[in-house]
Amino acid sequence: MTEGRISYGLESDGRRYIDTAELLRVYGAFEPASQSVTVEMSHGVTVTGDLGEIIARAVAKAVAEAVEPLRQEIEKLRLDNAEQRLIEHNPEPQPEKAPTPGKPKLPGPAKSFSDLLAGLAD
Repeated sequence: MTEGRISYGLESDGRRYIDTAELLRVYGAFEPASQSVTVEMSHGVTVTGDLGEIIARAVAKAVAEAVEPLRQEIEKLRLDNAEQRLIEHNPEPQPEKAPTPGKPKLPGPAKSFSDLLAGLAD
């Protein structure tokens, strides 16, 4: 600070403070931890990295326990609905067939076109 390599500010009571961005500018980014394996503590202390994993497992377990009864209830309702549809089955009424035009009744075989027209008029 006295050599001027890093800048600082002054608090209202005269104390110096250094901004984190200034530390990163002068000294660079932090190096990762030298050990990739977390050492287990003998007295049962939970390391911060393990805490996130423990919470994630607990949440996943709680969600699985909550979802399974809901799935079973949905399946039961589907079966009940299918049974209800079978019980209440009402076949659709068959449409009545339209009368087919029949042949006109003639007293005998038609001898001319006028005989056919007379048979249609009846």
